[in-house]
Amino acid sequence: MIVILLILLVLSCIGLKKTDNHDMCLDRNCTESIKGIFIIIVFYSHILPFLEEAGVEYSPILDVPSNTLIHRIGQLMVVMFLFYSGYGVMESIMKKGNEYVRAIPVKRVLSTLVNYAVAVMVFLVMNKLIGIHFPVKQYILSFVAWESVGQSNWYIFAILCCYVSTFVSFTLFSDKKHALYANAFLLLIYIIALYIFKERWWYNTVPAYLAGMIVSLNKKAVFSLMDKSYAGCIIVLTCLFVVCFHFRNLTVFYLILSVLFALLLLVLTDRFVINSRILSWCGKNLFQLYIYQRLPMIALLTLFPQWVRIHPYIYVSGCLAITILMAVLIKPVSITKKTK
Repeated sequence: MIVILLILLVLSCIGLKKTDNHDMCLDRNCTESIKGIFIIIVFYSHILPFLEEAGVEYSPILDVPSNTLIHRIGQLMVVMFLFYSGYGVMESIMKKGNEYVRAIPVKRVLSTLVNYAVAVMVFLVMNKLIGIHFPVKQYILSFVAWESVGQSNWYIFAILCCYVSTFVSFTLFSDKKHALYANAFLLLIYIIALYIFKERWWYNTVPAYLAGMIVSLNKKAVFSLMDKSYAGCIIVLTCLFVVCFHFRNLTVFYLILSVLFALLLLVLTDRFVINSRILSWCGKNLFQLYIYQRLPMIALLTLFPQWVRIHPYIYVSGCLAITILMAVLIKPVSITKKTK
């Protein structure tokens, strides 16, 4: 499995460029490439349990170290998705104002739900064909991402709640800073509620979304700080990251860790940006790649368990190829709200 990480390293190095332009680190080409890196890491993370279920024997020299690295990265692999989403939403609010805020329920929430519902239907068909059954209640709740029938769901639920929180906050308060305070309060309620009802990965990276919004609102100050002491920023963030990573099993430290990871990567890409066509394509098609990647994993393992155990690399390659094909064929539905 280390081959996946080696390919990522090569693609990243090919697209790596040094820059003195602050805007490049938050330019769409760079952010999509970064998201592309992490969606492939997510794929790696998601396929590991299926390989373990099949009884695949790993190479202690090649596979075990890379698998361990993926496990250590953990939920941090989705941090940049949330961070860039928060940043993008705040940028749109500052540029378009109330017009964009009013459009959030349709453009962000409804669009996500519709495309997610399409994915759930595809999984329902697959489950029917290969003989996988779930309770009716689970099928119903899967359409709002509270439960899963095979598809990834927690991230969709989290980002939907972030969008709803943003809409409520910026509808209630015209002052952007007050709205951000309200947004932080609502997301804190979300974290507490999900702490009670769900596993920790449902909420422990959500602060990165808010961090993206704050960076957008204070972009000049952030870049000015990096200009004054770039090395200092890296040293301080790295030290704090190491401390929080050590105590990551405690929820409060992981919440801080997610923000530190996003800020550290932001500082690093301020001087060295990644612009890869392949990775950028993955970033542009993030939703499809994320939501459909488990479908071939489930189907192939269910139908050919012995084959998967004997040919794990063919299984991984096949799952990746089918996921990419589905991302190409199943285009996301775009819903826009007409404004006067």
